[in-house]
Amino acid sequence: MNQLHVKNHYVPECYLKRWESSSKKIYVYRTLVNHQNVPIWRPHSVSAIAYQKHLYTRVIAGGESDEIETWLDREFESPANAILEKVTSDSRLSPNDWEILIKFLAAQDVRTPARLFEHLQRAQKELPEILQNILDELQEKYDQGEFDALKTKDKTQKLEPFPLKVTTHIEEGADTGILKAETYVGRSTWIHSIRHVLEKTSKILHAHTWSIVKPAKGYFWPTSDNPVVKLNYYRPGNYDLKGGWGVKKGNILFPIGPEHAMFVQIGERPILKGTRLSSAQTSEFIKIIVENAHRMVFSINENRDLPLLRKRIVDRQILERENEEMHQWHQKNSLMEREYLASNQNA
Repeated sequence: MNQLHVKNHYVPECYLKRWESSSKKIYVYRTLVNHQNVPIWRPHSVSAIAYQKHLYTRVIAGGESDEIETWLDREFESPANAILEKVTSDSRLSPNDWEILIKFLAAQDVRTPARLFEHLQRAQKELPEILQNILDELQEKYDQGEFDALKTKDKTQKLEPFPLKVTTHIEEGADTGILKAETYVGRSTWIHSIRHVLEKTSKILHAHTWSIVKPAKGYFWPTSDNPVVKLNYYRPGNYDLKGGWGVKKGNILFPIGPEHAMFVQIGERPILKGTRLSSAQTSEFIKIIVENAHRMVFSINENRDLPLLRKRIVDRQILERENEEMHQWHQKNSLMEREYLASNQNA
């Protein structure tokens, strides 16, 4: 039996190790702390940060499954490891290398806690319409005689991979009945969204012409627990972090190492690969990377300037509440998955 991957790194170790110092530590600045006396920077081993237990685990058919963690590693992380090394050693990249690198960027953009919280907020608003569309499609199939399962009295169907429970109730001899669709917002809907985006939507990223850019001499790129920056940039000092994968003239910035970052301005002539940016451009990009962080900024050294770009929040209650929510994450979602997913294989 294969060992279950419990410790899910939402920022892969193969990526973060680019920021290891000579002592094999990475320096972490937290944007939320419980006490003013918490050190500004703390060194950590790469294996000890940017992970959450059971972040991607699901309960399917009565057992815990790490298929998503395994899939992310097989399809995105492992292929990219050698390419990340090529980038940071200034080796020439082939078209296939770029394909792998862009896939890695896409996966890194959708798998973080920052994206999870965005999904939970968005799904609460969008799911009623999604369920209504599902019901309309099922009704159409029934009317066309294509959905025989709906004719079975009190039959419950659970459709994988979306956590959907469809229940019908038709009285014996009746011409009409009740068709009910239920779901919940949580880990399974997020994982469903991750799969859909990476298998379908991410193709748009391959249509862009990417560059590798370097910081000005004497500067180093930091990175964070939300490392893919999607930027709407209007002019120096005027921008927002609400960009997207296909927004014309939008920018996407993804640090690959302290001296290398993927960059694209969508729809515009690409920057010459390997360009070293000016001090002003570098400073602004560093500021944007720090602002885009969720709860952690990572650096190769104890950079005294980075904390000045984003003052940390000192609030014990907020931190304890967030920690408790993530502590209960697996238990709460497992209960729902046992209802909505566990018997899918037998449906």
